Amino acid sequence: MLYLAIVFSLPIYTFAIFGLYYPQDMILFMDRWRYSEEPEFSDLQMTLFKWGNIAAIVIVTIFLIFSGIITFMPD
Repeated sequence: MLYLAIVFSLPIYTFAIFGLYYPQDMILFMDRWRYSEEPEFSDLQMTLFKWGNIAAIVIVTIFLIFSGIITFMPD
């Protein structure tokens, strides 16, 4: 269980960390083709997106910690 949790959490960590440093690129990830020009995002939208990425990192970390505890807990 822990192995699967780690494997599936790696892409989440990757996208969340990349989204912290390059939020506009992550918002447009896989959707850039829809726009003929670069859309402008508000400061509030960028702030909420960054806070969402931080929340995702925290939630996945807590999930991994509990998965590790459950995996190595004696019966």
